[in-house]
Amino acid sequence: MKQLDSFEELLPVIKTGSRIVMHSAAAEPLWLGEQMAQWGLDLRDLEVYMLSPMKAVPFAALAPEHLKIHAWVPGHGLRGVSGGNSVEYYRFPLSEIPGLYLSGSEIADILFLHLSLPDKYGRFSLGVSVDYMPAVLATHPLVVAEVDPNMPFTVGDTYVTEDQIDYWFSTDEGPLIVPSPSIDEGERRIAQMVADLISDGAILQTGVGSIPDAMLQELASNPPRDLGIHTGIFTDGVVELAHTGNVTNSTKPGSSHKMVTAMAWGSPELYKYLDGNDDVEFKACSYTHDRKILSAMEHLHAVNSALQIDLLGRVNAEWLKGRIISAPGGLPDFASAAHAASKGLSIIALRATSRDGLTSNITPTFSVDVPVTLAPDNVDFVVTEFGTADLRGLSSSGWAKELIKVAHPDFRSELARSIA
Repeated sequence: MKQLDSFEELLPVIKTGSRIVMHSAAAEPLWLGEQMAQWGLDLRDLEVYMLSPMKAVPFAALAPEHLKIHAWVPGHGLRGVSGGNSVEYYRFPLSEIPGLYLSGSEIADILFLHLSLPDKYGRFSLGVSVDYMPAVLATHPLVVAEVDPNMPFTVGDTYVTEDQIDYWFSTDEGPLIVPSPSIDEGERRIAQMVADLISDGAILQTGVGSIPDAMLQELASNPPRDLGIHTGIFTDGVVELAHTGNVTNSTKPGSSHKMVTAMAWGSPELYKYLDGNDDVEFKACSYTHDRKILSAMEHLHAVNSALQIDLLGRVNAEWLKGRIISAPGGLPDFASAAHAASKGLSIIALRATSRDGLTSNITPTFSVDVPVTLAPDNVDFVVTEFGTADLRGLSSSGWAKELIKVAHPDFRSELARSIA
């Protein structure tokens, strides 16, 4: 483990054509990314792999001529560079990504990490993003780390030892601050109806965005008893709910009654809450998203947003107006497991229309270019601001009729004619 003072010292070990994995989401090593942009013309034909970058990617301007970006989940940081050959997008559920590295299907030559300071045992922490990093580490790439006193030291599968790190730089940027999304009246109505579906003992997974955040706020104001948290992303809303004292994790199988997540993003207060907090375990997504593990949680309730749903019950959470917005992420893993769990629920929440009200988000059928993120047989409830559609036990014609009931009134006649 050798400390370096300048990125230029690292250039000799970054070979032409190297495959570089960047630490994910709010743990993205921003300084290393900025240095890659600055020195990019000296680093030829790199392949850079990212998961949910939250901030504009500084080296994206070098793609595709000088490097190639591969995105497991685009995130906000890549939405503006989604055209042409600049970014290659993958559609793997998060549960499958670690196995791609462990099997050798994907190879990492270099891993850029953003770590906490070491603890008294000399262990560094992956901080607020564990996700598929342990699998990449297990393949023994060259590891370059930003070591940062402002990165929370989190607990679980987060530990990185000194002998796993080849080079390191000292930074103090901390994890990326991600403001909570604004919530409008329609989203608040949706959240209230979703919260009404959450029962005592539910083990919650929540997706990201304004509706899941609003639902967590609703639950915090009148929480069911003995809730559990097992999710892909830990946000400020989860902390607010935990502070009610009603998150006991007592209905989880086994003896570990902890809150579990693969990553976190949010406010400085959230990061302070997570620092050294052994009530929250960060696990690799090979665990947090494993469908066998999830299906064993008989009370699992998965609450996720979507962009569209068609009358066949198919869910699109990735593609809108010809643009890639997201990737399957954890949605297929959690929704299918929650649907299969004996007392579980798979809930999809979405606005009935586009924000301008001109387009229905409930559509007769998807065009061939729209990806199906989730099959209809893995959805129990669909909630819009106009009501809750219970799809359990229905035929495909029954799904259509229920979905029309929660569509915007201006579009119901048109939707009904499409199935007549």
